[in-house]
Amino acid sequence: MTLGQAFVTRQTHNLDALRLGLAICVIVSHAWPLALGAGTMEPLQELTGRSLGGWAVGGFFFVSGLLITASAQRGIGKAFWVARARRIFPGLGAALLVTLALAVASGATPSIEQNVNWFLRAVTLVSIEHRLAGAFAANPVAEVVNGPLWSLFHEVVSYVTCAAFVMLGGARQTWMVLALALGATVLAAVHHSLPGRLATFAPLFAAFSWGMVAYIWRDWISLCWSVSIGSAMLGVVLQWSFALGPVALGLVMLALMAPKVALSRDVSFGMYIYGWPVAQSIVALQPGIGPIALAVLSVIGTYPVALLSWQLVERPSLTRRRAKV
Repeated sequence: MTLGQAFVTRQTHNLDALRLGLAICVIVSHAWPLALGAGTMEPLQELTGRSLGGWAVGGFFFVSGLLITASAQRGIGKAFWVARARRIFPGLGAALLVTLALAVASGATPSIEQNVNWFLRAVTLVSIEHRLAGAFAANPVAEVVNGPLWSLFHEVVSYVTCAAFVMLGGARQTWMVLALALGATVLAAVHHSLPGRLATFAPLFAAFSWGMVAYIWRDWISLCWSVSIGSAMLGVVLQWSFALGPVALGLVMLALMAPKVALSRDVSFGMYIYGWPVAQSIVALQPGIGPIALAVLSVIGTYPVALLSWQLVERPSLTRRRAKV
């Protein structure tokens, strides 16, 4: 079976389970610095030079590149952008309100004007400020209320870039596909020398672009156990920026070849955006908690919050979108 056939046969439902697994990896990874302090080595960091959370975020971007390209090639119009907006912003808005409430409960005392400014800048992705003065003041990572939200800006920029590439006919031109993959990889290789947000964006977009390439050339990619495992293991020998694409492709292939898993609730986004504030709250309530215990309690504690987000905010928004389309 090829990657293209997997999309035709709807085996891609397994990608929902993969995204949930990646979100859980992010929560587990963050348990180390949140329990022991910023700079603490996280799982996999000593072995591969990058934390488990870093690999998981890269995996998210690869899967997004795969799925967003599939959507873009079906047509880029109002429905495409409405779908992207409804998938991100209602859930993000609700998460910001919950994050703000937890921050205030933990000791933050921002003014109403500061609250409004913080919310508006974050929900529009202009600048997601992770710190609120006085929040979680006694925690090892004080005042940082929701660290993982930084990646959403880069994801939306990747969507825009993907849409532009498809609209320009890039997906139909082999040389443009190769140029995209090569250019993104080169930028990722030199990302440390790039300015500002571009330094962060470059390796993530490299993973996203390889997801784009994988979808465009889906009929040429055979799903094979040996190739998928070999690709997934490249993280041990290659530098992170170069390994993100092959590792993520290996994980996607493994997911698609596994027995079909159809999740009735897509809580991966909720797990990602609520994991940090839930973990910070647990640390505030249980000072001195170790990273392993925090990882377990954070996953368990975040799931019902993510489930409520899906049931009350995300799914209703997506249902309205489908009804209108």
